[in-house]
Amino acid sequence: MWYCRHALTRTIPKGSNKAMTKRPSLFASKAEANAPLDVEAKRPPIAKREPVEAAPISKLSTSPQKRPPSREGKRVLSIYLKPEAWKQLRMLSLDTEQPTQALGEEAINLLFEKHRLNRIA
Repeated sequence: MWYCRHALTRTIPKGSNKAMTKRPSLFASKAEANAPLDVEAKRPPIAKREPVEAAPISKLSTSPQKRPPSREGKRVLSIYLKPEAWKQLRMLSLDTEQPTQALGEEAINLLFEKHRLNRIA
């Protein structure tokens, strides 16, 4: 590991033994920049807040959103397909003029039939 003895020293110009002062803000006027800081005098007064009424509990929506009738009593199944398989499924959907939902149900029923289960999808 290298050690640089100059890295930890402060450079002060010759002939000046004063510490650097903080630069005034560009947004402050000259009078404010030269004036001493008085924190209490610059603090804005605290405004009184009006009490906020809470919404009645009965108006808050805690129930799940209403499902369309075609989805009542059903559960979601998500699968991840390769882009080629997804495109092929969409093309089949267009060719057969059936939604992908119907094709998916048909696929699940064929899977059930293969494993000798009831076709209930």
